[in-house]
Amino acid sequence: MAEKRRKSLAVTVIFWLVVAGALAGGLIYYFTREPVVEVTAVRVTRGAIEQTISAISSGVVTPGMQSRVSAAALGVVAAVHVEEGDRVEAGALLVELEHAELDAQVALAEANLEVGRSRLEQVRIAARINDEISSAQLAQARAQLEAAKADFDRIKSLADRKAVSQSDFDKIALAYRVSQETVAAAEAGRKEVLVRQEEIRAAETGIRQLEAAVRAAQVMREKAFVRAPFAGVVAKKLLHVGEAVAMGLPVVMLVQEQDRYITAPFDEANYGAMFVGQKARITLDAYPDREFEGELSYIAPVVTMVQDLTRTLDVKVRILTEPEKFVPGMSADVTLIADEKDDAVFAPSESLIRDEFAYVIENGRAVRRDVTVGIGNWERREILEGLREGEHLITSVNLKALRDGAPVNIVDELDF
Repeated sequence: MAEKRRKSLAVTVIFWLVVAGALAGGLIYYFTREPVVEVTAVRVTRGAIEQTISAISSGVVTPGMQSRVSAAALGVVAAVHVEEGDRVEAGALLVELEHAELDAQVALAEANLEVGRSRLEQVRIAARINDEISSAQLAQARAQLEAAKADFDRIKSLADRKAVSQSDFDKIALAYRVSQETVAAAEAGRKEVLVRQEEIRAAETGIRQLEAAVRAAQVMREKAFVRAPFAGVVAKKLLHVGEAVAMGLPVVMLVQEQDRYITAPFDEANYGAMFVGQKARITLDAYPDREFEGELSYIAPVVTMVQDLTRTLDVKVRILTEPEKFVPGMSADVTLIADEKDDAVFAPSESLIRDEFAYVIENGRAVRRDVTVGIGNWERREILEGLREGEHLITSVNLKALRDGAPVNIVDELDF
């Protein structure tokens, strides 16, 4: 019996020693084992990559031309001929001011012009009649002078031979002198034609003055009609019938539908990588799943400093695809393409730490790799050295437990 008790006690002791050893081993393993870090990872890929420059804030869709069309005269709105959203051609009537007084001024100027034209015609008729009369008088006087001279020469020849009396010769000589004076008077009368011509010129000048007065009155009247300076869309009516209008006061907002572009601010640090003709990518909140093509068409010649002392360059981007989807005033995000490659090894930008190193997975452990990067953007970066195509690259690099040599386990997503 004693022998059996001893054997039973020995078995019990051995059992508990085994249990205690197993527990101790488990505790030692638990407290000394390396924790496995759960990480997310992707494979290093080859493909197209771009170097991009993004605007520091959203840009604004701007029409090729916009105008707060103003009235050029004082007055009261008599009629508004358009509604908001109407498309109008250049020269179309937008707003009409009251113009009864201006109509009267035009009518008065036109009436004065008719009077002036009538006066000019009278002066021309008088000058023509005077010319005809003076021409006839001069011709008659010259004919009489020729006859008198012939008589004088004949009588003088007879007088020289004492064939006529002195009294007859004196009569002929007197008639000859009278004929000469009559011709001189007729020739002097012809000079009155010059006076008549000056009267005509003065009347013609008066006509030009009256025509200018008519045009001036018509111009003043035309100012009562506000017309579209270019073809476009009426964006907003600013005044209504019966409201008073001051000179230069806007009455209609008009925008041009064609040649829309985007104005956007870029950091001055990007100036060296920007050039006219540069490709651009545009996104709109209204079409979140679409990208539109654009082209850099203008870079401001000066840097603008805003309130927070940020220095920016304003640029204009021409819209190349579906410009009709861009409504003036919309916000638009603009990205310029500074460089691009079609076949490059690249990695997600989030997986690179300060663009200096990254972690790949080898034999279930994280391995630190120094990298050399090339072009890229906030999504992906070209890898020149340090990573190979196809390698597993850890993307959750912000984990505190992640270190060189740490055991890792790849998961689809992390629970925080």
